[in-house]
Amino acid sequence: MRIRDARVEDAAALTALLAELGYPDDLERVAARVGTFRGGASSLILVADEGDTLVGAASASVMPLLHEDGSWCRLSALVVAEGSRRRGVGRALVAALEARARAAGCRYLEVTSGERPGREAAHAFYEALGLEQVSRRYLKEL
Repeated sequence: MRIRDARVEDAAALTALLAELGYPDDLERVAARVGTFRGGASSLILVADEGDTLVGAASASVMPLLHEDGSWCRLSALVVAEGSRRRGVGRALVAALEARARAAGCRYLEVTSGERPGREAAHAFYEALGLEQVSRRYLKEL
């Protein structure tokens, strides 16, 4: 397994992975979003591939902090293909993301995960990686 930056050519596999995560989408829209991440220091998409097959993906954004030194890295999506779960793919993606975040001067890694049914395994996974639940999240659709 190899962890690397996503490419626009990965859009079809990423679209399928996002559907597994519960976010079905259109291939062209996913490809366009992947294109906005490429080359940016503040946002990234990492993928795990095994040969020609994508088995996982993670996206994150780095945000500078006003109230203290450093930045905050927010993991916005993490998905591992159903047939590849429990093989270390998610851990490898998060470890690679943490290394990138540290290199970018981040002090924190943040993950939000909804309370909808079926998310219990994801919550246990994040806690096993050393993340802890620390706050509420408020959201307003614009």
